[in-house]
Amino acid sequence: MASFNDNYDYILFDLDGTLVDSPKKKFLFYNSLGLFRRFRKIFGYIKTIPIVSRAIAAMLKNNSTTGLNNYSLLVATCQKQSNAPEDVILHELNQYYHHDFLAWQKLFTPVPKSHEFIKHAKARGKKMYVWTNPIWPEFNVKKRLEWAGFDLNDFSGFTHSQNSIGCKPNVEYYTNSLKLFNLDARRCVLIGDSEFKDGPARKVGIHTVILSADKARSWTELTKKLLLDN
Repeated sequence: MASFNDNYDYILFDLDGTLVDSPKKKFLFYNSLGLFRRFRKIFGYIKTIPIVSRAIAAMLKNNSTTGLNNYSLLVATCQKQSNAPEDVILHELNQYYHHDFLAWQKLFTPVPKSHEFIKHAKARGKKMYVWTNPIWPEFNVKKRLEWAGFDLNDFSGFTHSQNSIGCKPNVEYYTNSLKLFNLDARRCVLIGDSEFKDGPARKVGIHTVILSADKARSWTELTKKLLLDN
């Protein structure tokens, strides 16, 4: 169990499955269908899914050697695979992320008892960051939090596709995120729900806690620990 005493100033949260719940299969289906509808007229019916799949795969494998953040790599890969003009791709992505995505609001709910932890952590002066797997732009990361009832002002920063290079479980994602927010790993605690994706944070010196299958119970225990340690 994590310690939240004065040795730890920063609490880092995974997003999906940690703070916010959603039906994963439906979420993936809506995302695939939405991107297909947006790009079929540009890439063609047959090529759209392969092109988008390669672009997302490129983001997931991204590292500092590309010199591109995840969002820029997504666009560059789509452009390379399709030969469509970059401005057209950017326009369609913007429409998708800022308009089509808004129809998904009902998919997102708070993980039980996560709100209580946030409230107590804020009261104790802890700085909190959302370190979600950065495959979505900033707008969509924040929207999911808002839809689940979180106050964005409670958080000091967010990882997203426009400010991140690399994705979980790549250790470079954690190294880059520490640099992005100028944080000392020794003073951080990360809370996530996946040993595979969140566990590698330990390799850069971040104390890491993985929620159990009973997430409400885990959050309740973490809240009690927070209160005892401060």
